[in-house]
Amino acid sequence: MPRKPFHREPSDNVGFLIGDVSRMLRTVYDRRVEPLGLTRAQWRVLSRIHRMEGCTQTELALVLEIEKPTLGKLLDRLCDKVWVERRADDADARIKRLYLTEIVRPLIDQMYALADDVLDTAIAGLKPADAKQLHDALSLIKENLTQLLNGHAAAAKAKES
Repeated sequence: MPRKPFHREPSDNVGFLIGDVSRMLRTVYDRRVEPLGLTRAQWRVLSRIHRMEGCTQTELALVLEIEKPTLGKLLDRLCDKVWVERRADDADARIKRLYLTEIVRPLIDQMYALADDVLDTAIAGLKPADAKQLHDALSLIKENLTQLLNGHAAAAKAKES
């Protein structure tokens, strides 16, 4: 017997709630980093390079889900500020790897401190055990969705063959 569709009001739907919370966190954080002279796009790129130092522009574009030319323009601006540098790969000089400069590292520390402050404020009032449970639940949801995406990517590749 087919399942009867279950419809909730958008405000009761966990997907909408996660989206709203994510958007609001980004908006609050954007306002906090604006005095540092950063745009959302720039802080996303800088924070991701910080976690993936030595990555290529192609790898970074995939993770950030933006087009390579768009990322290239952002990287040009960050290089002009001397916050990011492109270095030739040791094995293949045609490949450029991305690194943060020493000049930007204090800014990265400020970015993460602001992010911690925003998150601490967002989860204020939660008991530590509840905050951990929320983290664990969201991590599991992310893992489940990653598997779905990887399965979709594998199915798409199989179709191409």
